[in-house]
Amino acid sequence: MRVLIADHKEIFGGGQITLLNVLREWQMQNVAMETRVICSPRAELLSRARALGIVCETMELGAIEKTRGVWWNARQRIAPTMHLWRTMRAFRPDALLANGAYSFLACLFAVQLARVPVVWYEHNSTLPNDKILRRLILAAREIAVVSECIRAQFVQFEPRAQNKTTVVYNGIVPDEFVVDAAVARQVKTELGISESARVIGTVSRLSPEKNVALFVQAAQIVLGKMPDTKFLIAGDGPERATLEKQARALGIADAMCFAGQRADVPRMLAAMDVFVLASDSVGFALALVEAMAAARAIVATDVGGAREALPDGECGVLIPPRDATALANAVTELLRHENKCRALGERARERVAQKFTRAQQAQMMQMILERAVRQ
Repeated sequence: MRVLIADHKEIFGGGQITLLNVLREWQMQNVAMETRVICSPRAELLSRARALGIVCETMELGAIEKTRGVWWNARQRIAPTMHLWRTMRAFRPDALLANGAYSFLACLFAVQLARVPVVWYEHNSTLPNDKILRRLILAAREIAVVSECIRAQFVQFEPRAQNKTTVVYNGIVPDEFVVDAAVARQVKTELGISESARVIGTVSRLSPEKNVALFVQAAQIVLGKMPDTKFLIAGDGPERATLEKQARALGIADAMCFAGQRADVPRMLAAMDVFVLASDSVGFALALVEAMAAARAIVATDVGGAREALPDGECGVLIPPRDATALANAVTELLRHENKCRALGERARERVAQKFTRAQQAQMMQMILERAVRQ
């Protein structure tokens, strides 16, 4: 089967990581799937995909802006539509996989011209319920979403989504996140953190919807009770300077470690005693599953698919979003009960092995594509 994959974004976020995970797993399993990725020449996905031996073609898919109106956006579609249509005539895909709503919107006219079935892969839980969303739902042959909460949103808005929408949870390779105490000590040394210090951490793109500012605000409260605690932020993004300024203003800069973008997430997780997800919105956070696989005790805001990944009390603690006091109290409670931390972490690791592996994710995506083509 030939699959053309379109990704509209230039940043490398959760959706792009998830896509590469599926493609890598297909490679490892020698799945009979010929794939070609279409993305912007400025996309971070480009170099990462090619480094894995994935065929990747650059194409300007055109701007999409919510504030410019339907006709402005329609004009932006003309050149990309013709380019993409010619690409499909040359490649002759059995299906197109649109990675996200904007990617689908960018390809919509071209796939309709070429009469190629579309599988829409959606990672976002905050899509607007408007006529464009309804059109995308109806135009897709199949829809894969990363959480039940997104599926419920689609079905409530457009009942005809019921029979074409399938939940495909984000997956990882659990063995890649096995924690080694020696590695934890090494990471602490590299980051200038005392070996005896308790570490609260997060792994996140530093953008507004991730609300890492809540993590920093809660850090001040925790430090008032446990002054020897350190706070580790692994990730980068447009909010970094603002977050560093916030830490200085709160007088806690010495307790904060901004580690930047990391290619060694398992090592970062090894150094954490408690992992925090402070997002305001999330489809199904890959970082949350990674922390579960690393057997970390977790405190997460109860948004999006967080409850599906982490049933409250079973293998982590869920708190209301945007509540720094609740976050600080939950973290402090875990730090005071090491046995509880350990038990939560072990149950979290077991849950990942059962439900959230990369092999399961890739198999589900293959099944959905094959079903779309059969129809």
